[in-house]
Amino acid sequence: MRTLPTLLAAATLALVSGTAFAAELQANRSSTIDLGTFRGSAYYTAEKGGYRVVATLAAVNSGSDIPQVVRMVTTLNPDQTVHLSVPGALGADGRDATVAFSRRGDRVEVAAADIAND
Repeated sequence: MRTLPTLLAAATLALVSGTAFAAELQANRSSTIDLGTFRGSAYYTAEKGGYRVVATLAAVNSGSDIPQVVRMVTTLNPDQTVHLSVPGALGADGRDATVAFSRRGDRVEVAAADIAND
């Protein structure tokens, strides 16, 4: 059985919050996501109804032996984007760490996203 640490070790792409670049996810291949207080992996599969994107993140430095784990599953049609964010750390600038998954034709791009808080 593959565990989260194994997936992270096998990942090929690191996204750091605040870095302004986009990278292409590869179908059926896990890539690392780093949102500061949460880290994990994401991948997508081509399904009949669209591209199914799965992101699994775990809290880091939570002080617990059992980290908080969050999973997002969404299906992207062509030219759709979905954002995944975690709240900023207390005492910091309060900005959310956000990543965007976008489907462009037959590709899925992932990028750090800078979205203003309301």
